[in-house]
Amino acid sequence: MNRGPKPKPTVIHVANDNPGKRDITDRIEFEKSIPIFNSREELDIPDWIKNDKIAKEEWERVTPILVDLGLLKKNDTSALEAYCKCWSRYKEAEMQIDKANSTIIKTPSGYVQQIPQVSISHRYLKLAKELMCEFGLTPSSRGRMQLPGDTSDDEMEELLKGFE
Repeated sequence: MNRGPKPKPTVIHVANDNPGKRDITDRIEFEKSIPIFNSREELDIPDWIKNDKIAKEEWERVTPILVDLGLLKKNDTSALEAYCKCWSRYKEAEMQIDKANSTIIKTPSGYVQQIPQVSISHRYLKLAKELMCEFGLTPSSRGRMQLPGDTSDDEMEELLKGFE
């Protein structure tokens, strides 16, 4: 397990004028070398996602958002595929829980236990959320993001600049 805070993306370091003043030239050049998807048509939905109704719906929902914001790079597709599949498995487990109309069952020996779909749902929701955060698909992760090309400061920064 890694210690300390999760590393910030290079774009965040640049947007914040590299507060640590470390040499990030190599990181910047590497980031620039990875092409982004400029249009939705460039991105083909993989067969293993296309054949899963729920994963396909999620792919079709989030991909346009990420492409339009310029956040989806060519090497991000595996993470996007993993997110869509995790989301599908979470939804499938939830649908099975709804169908069972309960989260517990009584075993033949009389013990009460949780149905397996509850832990499956929990596991895949956790994985999906982690991947959502990587793409800025949650409110808190969006709040910490700096979009490519966005140099605007927040209202507090503007207010504080007035006192300089």
